[in-house]
Amino acid sequence: MAIVSVVVAITVAIATMVSEEIVKSCFGQWVIENMVKPVGQLLIEKLVKPIGQWLGYLFHYSSNIEKMKDQVKKLRDFRERVPLPHSVDAATRNIVEIETDVKKWLDNADLIMREAKQVIEDEEKSKMRCSYAICLNLKQRHQQSKKAKKIVQDINEVLKNWISDKVYMNFGSRMVTAKELMVALGDANFNMIGVWGMPGVGKTTLVRKVAEQVKEEKLFDEVAIATVTQSPNLIKIQGEIADKLDLKLDKETSSGRADLLRVRLTKDNNKKILVILDDIWEKLDLDEIGIPCTGCKVVLTSRNKDVLSSGMGTQKDFGLEVLLKEEAWCLFEKLLGDSLVDSNLRSKAIEVSTACAGLPLALVTVAKALKNKRLFEWEDALQKLRRPAHRNQKRMQEVIYSAIKLSYNHLESPELKSFFLFCAQHQAFSSNSYEDVLKKCFGLRLFHGISTLEEARNRTYTLVRSLKDSGLLLDDPDIIDHFRMHDLTHDAALLVAYETQNVLVIRDEGLVEWPDEDDMKMCTAIVVLNSNIHELPERLECPELRYLDVYAKDREGSFKISDTFFEGMRKLKAIDLTYMRISSLPSSLKLLTNLRTLCLDQCVLGDITMIGEMKNLEILSLMDSEFKYLPREIGLMTHLRMLDLSDCKKLQVIPANVLSRLILLEELYVGNSFTQWEVEELNNERASLAELKHLSRLSTLEVHIPDPNMMPKDLSFEKLKRYKIFIGDVWDWSDKHENSRVLKLKLNTCKQWESGIEMLFNGIEDLCLDELNGVKSIVYELDMKGFQQLKHLHVQNNAEIKYIIHSRLVIDYVVFPALKIFSLKNMVNLEGICDAQLPLTSFRDIRIMKVEHCEKLKFVFSSSIAKGLSQLQELEIKECNIMRAIVVKEDGELEDRDMILFPQLRHLRLQCLPKLVSFLSTQNSIITDVGEIIHEGELNFQEIPHTGMQPLFNEEVVFPNLETLQLSCIDSEEILLQNQHRASSSFKLTNIQTDSRFQNLCNLKVTGSANLKYLLSSSTARSMVQLKFLDIEECKVMEEIILIEDLGQEQTSPMVFFPQLEYLFLEDLPVLKRFCVGSNVRFPYLKRLQIIQCPKLESFIFKPISSSMTLSKELKEMNSEEISHTAMQPLFNEEVAFPSLKTLYLDQCALEDISMIGELRNLKNFTLRQSNVEQLPRETGLLTHLQILDLSHCTKLKVIPPNVLSCLIQLEKLYVGDSFTQWDVEGLNNERASLAELKHLSRLTTLEVHIPDANTLPKDLLFEKLQRYKIFVGDVWDWSDWPEHSRALKLKLNSSFHLERGIKMLLNGIENLCLDELKGVKSVIHELDMTGFQQLKHLHVQNNAEIKYIINSRGMVISDVVFPVLEMLSLKNMINLEEICHGQIPSASFRNLSIMKVEHCEKLKFIFSSTIAKGLSQLQELVIQECSIMGAIIIKEEGEIEDTDMILFPQLRHLELHQLPKLVSFLIRQKSVINDAGEIIPECELDFHMPILQEQVY
Repeated sequence: MAIVSVVVAITVAIATMVSEEIVKSCFGQWVIENMVKPVGQLLIEKLVKPIGQWLGYLFHYSSNIEKMKDQVKKLRDFRERVPLPHSVDAATRNIVEIETDVKKWLDNADLIMREAKQVIEDEEKSKMRCSYAICLNLKQRHQQSKKAKKIVQDINEVLKNWISDKVYMNFGSRMVTAKELMVALGDANFNMIGVWGMPGVGKTTLVRKVAEQVKEEKLFDEVAIATVTQSPNLIKIQGEIADKLDLKLDKETSSGRADLLRVRLTKDNNKKILVILDDIWEKLDLDEIGIPCTGCKVVLTSRNKDVLSSGMGTQKDFGLEVLLKEEAWCLFEKLLGDSLVDSNLRSKAIEVSTACAGLPLALVTVAKALKNKRLFEWEDALQKLRRPAHRNQKRMQEVIYSAIKLSYNHLESPELKSFFLFCAQHQAFSSNSYEDVLKKCFGLRLFHGISTLEEARNRTYTLVRSLKDSGLLLDDPDIIDHFRMHDLTHDAALLVAYETQNVLVIRDEGLVEWPDEDDMKMCTAIVVLNSNIHELPERLECPELRYLDVYAKDREGSFKISDTFFEGMRKLKAIDLTYMRISSLPSSLKLLTNLRTLCLDQCVLGDITMIGEMKNLEILSLMDSEFKYLPREIGLMTHLRMLDLSDCKKLQVIPANVLSRLILLEELYVGNSFTQWEVEELNNERASLAELKHLSRLSTLEVHIPDPNMMPKDLSFEKLKRYKIFIGDVWDWSDKHENSRVLKLKLNTCKQWESGIEMLFNGIEDLCLDELNGVKSIVYELDMKGFQQLKHLHVQNNAEIKYIIHSRLVIDYVVFPALKIFSLKNMVNLEGICDAQLPLTSFRDIRIMKVEHCEKLKFVFSSSIAKGLSQLQELEIKECNIMRAIVVKEDGELEDRDMILFPQLRHLRLQCLPKLVSFLSTQNSIITDVGEIIHEGELNFQEIPHTGMQPLFNEEVVFPNLETLQLSCIDSEEILLQNQHRASSSFKLTNIQTDSRFQNLCNLKVTGSANLKYLLSSSTARSMVQLKFLDIEECKVMEEIILIEDLGQEQTSPMVFFPQLEYLFLEDLPVLKRFCVGSNVRFPYLKRLQIIQCPKLESFIFKPISSSMTLSKELKEMNSEEISHTAMQPLFNEEVAFPSLKTLYLDQCALEDISMIGELRNLKNFTLRQSNVEQLPRETGLLTHLQILDLSHCTKLKVIPPNVLSCLIQLEKLYVGDSFTQWDVEGLNNERASLAELKHLSRLTTLEVHIPDANTLPKDLLFEKLQRYKIFVGDVWDWSDWPEHSRALKLKLNSSFHLERGIKMLLNGIENLCLDELKGVKSVIHELDMTGFQQLKHLHVQNNAEIKYIINSRGMVISDVVFPVLEMLSLKNMINLEEICHGQIPSASFRNLSIMKVEHCEKLKFIFSSTIAKGLSQLQELVIQECSIMGAIIIKEEGEIEDTDMILFPQLRHLELHQLPKLVSFLIRQKSVINDAGEIIPECELDFHMPILQEQVY
């Protein structure tokens, strides 16, 4: 800019001088106005400004480049976070097209990033040529700077063009619903369609955007939208619709206006009209508005699904869920715009976005409120979102609260409102259990007109269903029989509960602060959740309290409840005390005569006998609590309706005649609890099952009976409506069963059937069978009617059953019509699943099928049954040694060349099936008893060149929705199909050309194949458009992954295999040569590439050396060896592109050339382990996003070029252990890397490195940010002994000043320390560490001639325990070591020591004093050898109290004493004289013993 200033100054000076001379005349003035000024302006416009701009690009070169990099990162991050690619995927899967403007935006963004990439590459290449970029000529700098500035402007523009509504609509969760809604609008069968969801979820936005789209695409000629609201105004609704239709309503009455609207909507049959009524709260008469039943389409939105389906009679409804976490953050970030510059603010914004829990209303409201606010305001908002107060709500909270409060006000009954508020206060963490809610609501008498628990359960499910339909409750996706409330709905409901019912909820993490006395008197419910609470107040005066719920944080210490606590709350009806240790119950509990429900769940219980005095109690729950004896006094609780002892695993005694006295009991839960039932006798100590005969009202039972002989013969279960009964000793309760009628059986004799069990088969939903002596089939023998309600059948460990279904008669009823899960395991004599003629709709609802270790099973289904399995989603077959086919095609079946088997199948796993020929085979093939197949002619499959073998998946097998395919140990060559273009010994998995049979496959894993040489054809790979995970392991003869079918054809565009592939794993493929042959191959979305134990892999993509070779037929005929030796190529060359690759993991691979690594600019993790590479490519320095570089065990690595590591400024983890060691000293002309480069890595937290020469350590290299490290300094160390600890240091230093080079600070917090020669150091403590190595676990000291003491504390008072966590201490070749501890140390030192080894310490006379030895309670191994003057192991100190039975080393198991020529005694007194020559004169013998010593070696 200085040059520009000079030019301007000269121009101005000349103009000034000329003007002063001629300005005096009129002519002069004319000259100035008409000549000088224009010339001056012309000079400025044409000369000065261009020069200034040109120079400006030069002077601002660095800042323009940096700004461009920042904006590129912002654009890249935005593009990655917005799930646009996933939206495209979702649209593709639903066979729809993504909007053209989204494609245009994507293309534009990609173009800009490519241009920026080129500028960055040019700049970085220039830097690599000259470290300080001074070699870059002025013209290049000008061009790059100009391009960078233009790119910044383009990025700003493209980000601005992406509006939030468009972002919202193109999220995967919204796009799918929008597209399905558009499909429904185009379906003539649907006239009325509904969209429903919770308040603020985005229903209005969705339907309005769909309205715009259908109008743009001319699906409808006209679209009218009206908002209804909770108070419908017909005149207003009619007016809104009429305005959109350009209709003038000149009638006064609503009926007259309705007639005009009706005529307008129906008069033109050729015109398509869409009417959208938004925000309907209750049934609306469309005829009163003027909307006809036919003639137009109607879309309705509501918060309540029931209003739509039942009230309005919609024909199809769409539920709208909250946004996914990534979608929510993307929307939130876009709404905030450029206000998130500060990284601290950004991280806080992510937390706030998460707190909004995906609710669009909350995201929009909060974003508007916080835009351009400061950090403390964000923190305050986050606190309010997480713990909203009932007072002082801000605007952003009021909007959310009002929306939810409105839904609450419109709930149909007071009962439903009360239930909703109770669910909010009861939701302790993330969800509610139906059973827990039932227990409390029954005790609180929340339900009206209810007399039994069965009726209360039905009411609970009904109310939950209503609230789900209203959008106020949600399903819990993770836990069966749970439901949840959205976080913001939960917060709003608690505020409503506080305002309307005086419900107090305390859920802070800190100490509980109880409200003042007046507030407590008004409370009807108190809930304390997950707080730091260990006791309750002495007394609370809460006369109106009905419900008390306290959930403690831990149960280690005793929870204190005073005897007077409950005196002021006489109206209590339900109490829940969870997760606490209660030694005894407070006596004031007896005063609670209104108490109906008491829950002491997950507690450690002491004396609870007082419960027996609570005569009015109806529900007692001790679920998952620890106690051994159920009090006999429980038998006095004659009003008890439910007793829940589930999961009380330590319960050993239920006294006899307690259960039989609970005559009103309706539900008894003893599952995973008490099992020591006794046979019915007069003098039983424990309960017998015969007592259940007295419980005439029992409708629910959960019980485990390990011994079937405990079952009374006359015990009837006919009144049970729900049960989980486990009989036999093989069952556990880890599986959570969603079904209400579950039976698991193991019966040794047929007589045990006579004990009432058989009647449970009628209506059973879940049946598990183990050993059943005398039973050879399930249907007919166990049930004659085909188990009409059975949903889950599992049969295992049965040696007698030959068929699951067996009948000589034709079965005319459908078998297993409701079965969803069917599994068979260890059925060693099972010959077939079905040996009968069944109706085709049998098994029609099965979803999951698993068969394991069925030795005699030859196939799974006949094709006639398989065709009916339209709902099957998961099929797993493994370890069936003679199985030749999964499905057998029956004789006489008509030919079907496009048979769709299992149209809903999503997961298929075939494992260890050594005889498997094909997925689908014919019955013409005779399957003998030993599993041999004799082919009786040509099979009904496609022609196979050269052989009659069948492919595993032939063209008749179609899996249109398959997502996961796993093949393991499918070894037979008969599963492989010969390829037409290869030698006869070459095989591939399928012969699929371009079909859609695997179009939705996402995960493909092939392991353990002994014969598979080529995985897939190139056309098959291209057809797998959704594949994301590809894993190939242990295929011993596989040479390449993709077989290119069209070699020789001209290639005009990049080859793309698996266009959505994100993860590629190749492991233990000993002869793999390449991925494929070809050129210009792209993997656009690959994120992780992992190659392990592929020693023959030479080039990932093999490129033929000439175009003539590419076009020749010869290449197709060449074998792999010939191709491999045609030309040596790098592993990654210019023919393969991984634009999205983040992780490259190469382990035990033979790598000749990896120079193309520099092209992987987005790489964050580069692992190169156990490789033969000798030089790290200089291009590695271009990987500026790299966070992890792992070069471990690359023992041949000799060169890391200089200035490569220093360029990796984002690096967080560097592993160079057992690898490169030839570090150069810091200098200008290094040939190799120097350790000084690590100073540039400000983010480095993990380092593994070997530094043979301590002189290469820079003086100012500090390690203060390291959190994990393994640093070996010196030439004596090797990496065979790999330290298991995260902070390990091995040192050999020739001079003491080396300790000052940043190493010493590593000693703070070190866990593993090995010391060799340390010049100038005479003790470990206190010279190396003054605090006693508080975290050290392993200490090894060797070959040191200067150290005299490990600990030198003489003349000091040490208060800190020394080596408090040390587990192993090893001393070797310490020729001048005189004592381990010289001076006094705290007795708890060395308290964790378990291994002690001392070798060749010539001047060491003893190991420990007796005071320290007594503290070695964990010592397990002691080895002392080659200590020539050692006279004792332990020396007893003067003044110590005599102990004639001293126990030393109580855990010692292994003792070795070798070559100790002067050893007199293991233990001696200190008064014994030890002279310089090591002679010992003992005064007396002492008694001691080591109680568990297992081995002594002398």
